[in-house]
Amino acid sequence: MKSKVFIVRCISYEQGVVEEATQKLFDLSNIKSVCPEYLLFKPNMLSARHPEEGVTTHPALLETIVRLCNSQKKIIGDSPANINKPIELYWDKCGYANVSKATGIPLVKFTNSTMLKFQVAGQTTEVPVTEFIQNFKVFNVAKLKTHGLTIMTAGLKNLYGLITGFNKSILHSKFISPYDFSNFLVSYYAAIKNLVFFNLVDAVVSMEGDGPAAGQLKHTGYLIGGSDTVAVDMVCSKLIGIKPEDIPYLKIYKDLYGLPAVEIIGDTLTPVKKFLVPGIKRNRLLSSRFLKPFLLFLARYFKAIPIIDPSKCRHCYACKEVCPVNAISKNLKFNRKKCINCLCCFEVCPHKAIRVKKSFIARLFT
Repeated sequence: MKSKVFIVRCISYEQGVVEEATQKLFDLSNIKSVCPEYLLFKPNMLSARHPEEGVTTHPALLETIVRLCNSQKKIIGDSPANINKPIELYWDKCGYANVSKATGIPLVKFTNSTMLKFQVAGQTTEVPVTEFIQNFKVFNVAKLKTHGLTIMTAGLKNLYGLITGFNKSILHSKFISPYDFSNFLVSYYAAIKNLVFFNLVDAVVSMEGDGPAAGQLKHTGYLIGGSDTVAVDMVCSKLIGIKPEDIPYLKIYKDLYGLPAVEIIGDTLTPVKKFLVPGIKRNRLLSSRFLKPFLLFLARYFKAIPIIDPSKCRHCYACKEVCPVNAISKNLKFNRKKCINCLCCFEVCPHKAIRVKKSFIARLFT
């Protein structure tokens, strides 16, 4: 049986436009009639950024979805990696405090957790996820962007935010390479996928280039939804003009479980022209079995390291607080012996003061 993915054109974030498009997607998918009794709406709240910056799920879409679902108990929540910054600041800047006020649906903190145990490459791994998953199904309201480690972030990567606070950064120190981290994401998703009620990706305006926080915005003009997170991400990859196999976590998922056959329902999907997705050449190269010995030799010269731009830095210390290996000092200098190049600091910097410096080999294949 094919996995159904529903797509609807949405040309702007004007409230009326968003409401019409979302209602159409709900009608096509008929999800309103099967909403679970308890529902957690999980947006992408990567950092405390204003909606027009395109880093987070747009509040106009979140508000519309919350209103349309008729569940008895509804909550809104996410857990940014920088736990030392008050989460109320995130709610205010991302526009979610206004959503909560307008709808009467509470914003919740992922304070308490429950341990989730699963296998990653044959090894048992335990991660703390919000305790709300014990009673609530997840409505995954993601944002389409490029990503320095995973090539693309959409539905599947957004579920990583169910892991509480700083634990997400710690996992980067355990699964360091893009392949290892993507392998973790696939195993993690397999363990929680039954908790996901529906996925709806905000692809009205997406981020290309240096995503997920410092790229350029590009109008893509769609809402993309479905109950199968992998199928939804496959359609997202088609929208930005790349093959699912060029995204590490989708390639790993294909090798382990096989990718689903997809049936697109709704408006015609027109791939965006010249959407800048760094890292595809690198991923293709690193996926080659035949070149593996040569690639192991080249790997020592493949470097992408974070650099702080003093002219943009506002000394908010978000980078220092999120670093999983304490590689950033009080005077905002990197200890390169400690740094694992997970780019968590790059993701959370609210001022775009961190750039990624690449070695010649890295520039060649990204």
